[in-house]
Amino acid sequence: MTKANNIQEQHTAGPIAIGFDYQFYLFMYLALELEPGEKIGFEVKDDIHIDKADGTTILFQAKHTVQHSKNLTTLDSDLWKTLSNWVDFIKAEKDNLDFLNKHWFILTTNKSDNNNDFLSSLLLFKIDNEIDAIYNKLRELKNSTTDKKLKKYIQNVISIGKKKLKIFLTKLTIDTDADGIIAKIKNQILKNTRQEKEIVEVVYNSLYSNLQSAKYIDIKDRKKFEISFKDFNKRFGGCFKVAFENRPLPKRKISIPLPENIENQIFIKQLIEIGDIKKGSNKIVDYTSKMLQVLNHFSYWLNEGFVYPTEMEEFEQNSIEIWENAFIAKYRQIERKIDSGDSIGDLEDDIQSLGIDLIDFIREKDLSLIQDRSLGIEFSNGHFYALSDELKIGWHFDWENKYKK
Repeated sequence: MTKANNIQEQHTAGPIAIGFDYQFYLFMYLALELEPGEKIGFEVKDDIHIDKADGTTILFQAKHTVQHSKNLTTLDSDLWKTLSNWVDFIKAEKDNLDFLNKHWFILTTNKSDNNNDFLSSLLLFKIDNEIDAIYNKLRELKNSTTDKKLKKYIQNVISIGKKKLKIFLTKLTIDTDADGIIAKIKNQILKNTRQEKEIVEVVYNSLYSNLQSAKYIDIKDRKKFEISFKDFNKRFGGCFKVAFENRPLPKRKISIPLPENIENQIFIKQLIEIGDIKKGSNKIVDYTSKMLQVLNHFSYWLNEGFVYPTEMEEFEQNSIEIWENAFIAKYRQIERKIDSGDSIGDLEDDIQSLGIDLIDFIREKDLSLIQDRSLGIEFSNGHFYALSDELKIGWHFDWENKYKK
């Protein structure tokens, strides 16, 4: 590498920019986790903060590195500068103890926790709650370095005294190896929407761009960029609209084997009896294929969660109501003649003619399984064929006596 290239790399803002990006991605992730009554802020009280419904506040610091060696060392400058800054927050308050009792502190970093003496001591303290051991560890670490800034940071932490230090460390969390933040955001969107990958990507892109725009506008106008749980739904709920809007149910072209005795199917027998089709007709294969495609798709949509069992039950009942209303209207005159003493046998020609009228009427119906999600004529026809094959509906006036025996 030339000297010029080395100088250029030292003056590029890439590593700094990615650190800000990491901070914003963490904000985005935490915003997706907001609970009712909570409010999140970006660069207001800290890098990020969350005001909880119980009146307490969580302060977040986000530290990212692009270095090949990503260990959070015992004397890591980012670590101690962060802890020192939080101690300054505590000291700045008139009532230090009240501030401590109302605040939690979380340092999130993509650096790894590898042989960090301080973190090991902090973990032990969380278990035994013995302040003396970790207090002595802090003094030891301060004396082990010649770096004046580090000495100053560590001394500042020590300076609040054992009582306040004990509370501070109790409420301190250091989250290491916190990488893959974009994947975590998308996984959170997946949990919220329970939609396929393509929809998650659309929601992610929309939410990211709208949050960035809102941040820019609020900060430019010298406003605090804070979002409450209620605000999030109001300002950014539209980003999730694509996951819940009425989209066409997915259809698949699949090959389904036909039954061996295709003309023995009940719905085919019914259609042959009223004279809609003849034995050996090519229509038998066509109608059977439509019915099997529908049954396969209904099973697929249910299994994949595109529709719920309750929606399927309501849809089927509505379909039967459509058929029943048409059946009553078509055969009203036959009902009257039978009531007047005519036999069904004497009325067979009229019944067959009306049966064909009935099936023709039903074939024109384009059903919607879910509101505004049309099945199309082909699938609607296949659905009615399936219902007649299951003897939930029929075409002949006397179909129940003929086929339900």
